[in-house]
Amino acid sequence: MCAHEDSEHYGLLDDLEYGTALWFRWGGTHADLVVLPDCPVTGPGPDREGCCLFADHTEQHTWEDIVEEASCTG
Repeated sequence: MCAHEDSEHYGLLDDLEYGTALWFRWGGTHADLVVLPDCPVTGPGPDREGCCLFADHTEQHTWEDIVEEASCTG
């Protein structure tokens, strides 16, 4: 079993009013739609790229280097 299978997962469905988005949330035996505020954190550097996730997300910001995950197969 992969470590992430027991946690909640999110999928972006649509941007709503400025600063919020509609997300599909699922995990375990539940699934629902939630409106969440956008992550307010911007990246370093001159372009100040914004994070494309929701506020208080648990993973890295979308502009950060991605850490490779261990394969769930094999």
